[in-house]
Amino acid sequence: MLLYREEQFGPVVPVMPFDDIATALDYVVTSDHGQQVSIFSNDPALVRQLVDPLVNQVCRVNINCQCQRGPDIFPFTGRKDSAEGTLSVTDALRSFSIRSMIATKQTEDSKHLLDSIVKGHTSNFINTGFVF
Repeated sequence: MLLYREEQFGPVVPVMPFDDIATALDYVVTSDHGQQVSIFSNDPALVRQLVDPLVNQVCRVNINCQCQRGPDIFPFTGRKDSAEGTLSVTDALRSFSIRSMIATKQTEDSKHLLDSIVKGHTSNFINTGFVF
């Protein structure tokens, strides 16, 4: 279905079941777009397993919160065709070096989840001891 491969801005969102994480990650890797993704889980091992490959595919990984435009203090960026229009060498280098970030709601559950990943040294990306 064509909708499955189009860049999503709502209000229609395709839903596809999958049997393993590798299938979902393969979809993201082969997608032409890369603005955001949301992970919903309280399992630190699962979040860690997903964050590390996803930060190289999208610019914003949301943990236990929906994809959204703001808050305005966060950058609005994209990878792949979501960052289309970069023509100069300077712009291309800037595009390839766009920072990725992790976002979540400021709750105790989120803090414990991220603390568990940081303290367990189980993620190459989520590795800073400063959370909230």
